[in-house]
Amino acid sequence: MFLQLKKKLASAISSAAGVSLEEAEASVELPKGQFGDVATSICFSLAKKEKKSPVLLANEICAKIKLPDWVSEAKTTGPYINFFLSDGFYAALVKEIEKQGASFGKGTFRGNAPGGTGAEGSWKARKGKTIIEFPSVNPNKPWHIGHLRNALLGDSVARVLAFSGETVERTDYIDDLGLQVAQSFWGYLHLGKKPSGKLDLWLGEEYVEAAKKFEEDQNVQAQVRELVKEMEEGEGENASECRKLVEKCVAAQYETAFKFSIYHDVMIFESDILHTIFEEGMARLKENPAIVKETEGKNAGCLVAKMTSPEFAAMESPDKILVRSDGTATYTGKDVIFQLWKFDLLKSNFHYSEFMEQPNGKKCMMTSRKGKAGKFGKALRVINVIGMEQAYPQKVIKEILLSMGYGKEAENSVHLSYEHVGLEDSKFSGRQGTWVGYTTDELYDEGVKRAEAKIKPDVEGDERQKIAATIAAAAIRFTMIRTTPEKRITFRWDDALSLEGDSAPYAIYAHARAHKISEKGGKGKAGKKFEPAEKELLKKAMLLEFIVSESARQLRPHIVADYCLDLAALYNKFYNACPILSCEDEKVKDGRLATNYAAKVALANALGAVGIPALERM
Repeated sequence: MFLQLKKKLASAISSAAGVSLEEAEASVELPKGQFGDVATSICFSLAKKEKKSPVLLANEICAKIKLPDWVSEAKTTGPYINFFLSDGFYAALVKEIEKQGASFGKGTFRGNAPGGTGAEGSWKARKGKTIIEFPSVNPNKPWHIGHLRNALLGDSVARVLAFSGETVERTDYIDDLGLQVAQSFWGYLHLGKKPSGKLDLWLGEEYVEAAKKFEEDQNVQAQVRELVKEMEEGEGENASECRKLVEKCVAAQYETAFKFSIYHDVMIFESDILHTIFEEGMARLKENPAIVKETEGKNAGCLVAKMTSPEFAAMESPDKILVRSDGTATYTGKDVIFQLWKFDLLKSNFHYSEFMEQPNGKKCMMTSRKGKAGKFGKALRVINVIGMEQAYPQKVIKEILLSMGYGKEAENSVHLSYEHVGLEDSKFSGRQGTWVGYTTDELYDEGVKRAEAKIKPDVEGDERQKIAATIAAAAIRFTMIRTTPEKRITFRWDDALSLEGDSAPYAIYAHARAHKISEKGGKGKAGKKFEPAEKELLKKAMLLEFIVSESARQLRPHIVADYCLDLAALYNKFYNACPILSCEDEKVKDGRLATNYAAKVALANALGAVGIPALERM
């Protein structure tokens, strides 16, 4: 609807001001305050061309404008021309929202949000695939709340992109060859304990003990490094047993993910990278003159990527080792080859087998040397969700792509960085076990307990538990994604699990209230007259597609989260200002029921766009 409105206004502005349709449309914005419903800033750019006062031009153009459908009046405020929408527009909007239902707000349009400068222009969603990789947690421990931030950020961005019309592939990188996994596997073999309870938690506790012995005992160090070698070679009983243990750990981690409705399409195991695409990828890298084998100095014998662009000039040691002198690849060496695969720049490919069927009914696949060919990869854009401390290696990957002549792929390599979640006085450490007491499972359980205590007594049994679980997951998700990725979160239980104020439960409750009214009174029928509170609510609902579009463009789900709160607040304002079920005038009541239903649809779709279920009862 807003897109249609912009085009109608652009045509009227273009004719009156003598500018192109594109320039006129880019000037349409939402004014702040009560000056009007929609405005144009065209007089600013026009004043520079014609060397006239923008205020004078506004008055001249306003007098010439032929008002299009849906616009009842045009007035000037200084250099702005403000348009006031007719009741007919709101009636059409209510009907359109009801008609579209669950599809309302979805679309292929991606551009600047209303009220912006228009500098980004209007462009459609990418026709190709976007791969988003997250959370890539080492498969030897449970998720702690720092891992959860990564997972919720990645999942929410993937949902926003999909809602805005993009094809998205959710990928998880499983580092089954790292030193941490080898230490955990050593503990599994030598510490004499049998797995019990949830495997990721048991393995994490085992890892803390194994890592300590590794630091203290050279014999343990030698045994662990031998295990690393066996795992990399991929042959023998130990390699097979370790892979099985890793898969079981990931399955346990995914039990945690499912509590928050986090799902994946495919898991790529590092061992399969090494045995499937690594050789071809390394041969391609060696063809690049910017990648050399050092013959002297501290990097003698290493394959090194020479970082010569101005971006790296200030660094003391900008070059990055891809292969160590002993022939083993670094993380960056494997990551850049993996990036080449994601963009379909290698001929070799993986095979896949089914890992599990997820609660959403979709299968999660995994790379497997005994599997079958699949259609994963082949991305137009790649988004890697990794902490801010990985900024340098991610820049190296882009620089290597550039030096290989893959400028487009370098441009479409996105590092979605984020600050970490910390305790009041320390950071989480897997080796030291400071995550104990702060696992995602413990956070969730505490959230369920607190949410259950706030549910009305008349809600009982399974429904009570289901509502409590939904609210807990939603409250935690909302807390994590509403903070911009660049800001560090210092975790506090009361903040994360607040069920009041600027929170997911606040927005969910607005939806539940709207649903209850629709359940009792029906969908209603769009009225002919609309109260100010109705108009404010419907104008906000109208913007859903564009809010999600801006969120997708910036890869910032907090934009949608804030929108949910604004929409809920305006719904509550409408609810208090315009009695619905108690209204004695049947025509007015019918119209308000229609507005109520439109708000319910917009709230449900906005919440769903970032992975928050819209409960019908709380």
